[in-house]
Amino acid sequence: MAGSLASSYYDWWKGNREPFHFVREGFLHDYSLGIDKIGHAYTAYFFFNAFRRTLLWGGYTPAESYWWGTGFTTLFALSVEVGDGLSGYGFSWEDLTGNMAGLGFGMLRVHVPFLQNFSFKWSYVPTDGWRWPPRLTDHYDAHTYWIALNLHAVLPEGWRDAWPAFLQPAVGYGVDRHQTRREFVVGFDIDIGSLSVKNPELELVQGILSPIHIPEPAVKFTEGGSPRWYLFQKN
Repeated sequence: MAGSLASSYYDWWKGNREPFHFVREGFLHDYSLGIDKIGHAYTAYFFFNAFRRTLLWGGYTPAESYWWGTGFTTLFALSVEVGDGLSGYGFSWEDLTGNMAGLGFGMLRVHVPFLQNFSFKWSYVPTDGWRWPPRLTDHYDAHTYWIALNLHAVLPEGWRDAWPAFLQPAVGYGVDRHQTRREFVVGFDIDIGSLSVKNPELELVQGILSPIHIPEPAVKFTEGGSPRWYLFQKN
């Protein structure tokens, strides 16, 4: 969390101070066609999952891990928006709403077994190559956000052997041509969380990285374009 806030300072806030103010950006019809807001939701979902799993690994009780994870994630989301509010970007209620939606989904998944069949995932491959530190908001076209279904778990018990537990159908959303066209993707996802791991440290890493989408076959539908098929769809 500290590293992410430090990155926000150097990437966005340093030398960009303004009196605290609010901005209105919209949700799915904003400057990024909603990718930024979905990204806020995913970030909160990812942090909650990582915080909770790390605390469980560290010996905290499920209840302690749940509520401390919730608190850390909320603090992170508020810190980013306050930082934006003191810069030229402005405090966005829409951004914070996205964060709270992602956090809420993560919290519900812990207590509602049916929701555990749905995973929120992300893939990111910049078209102009990787660099460090990454500037994720410079490449919205490189993001795809996914919902993957654990089909093996929802099939009737007698049919489950017909579908491997690690293979999940998934639908994704992205943008193209500098956030001017929406994209929808239908494909597959690999659930690394279904793989048997005995080592506690490896199990922790497995759980933290499980919201990352691994490239798999998919078909992409772009506004104003023809469907495109990929053997390994990246972004």
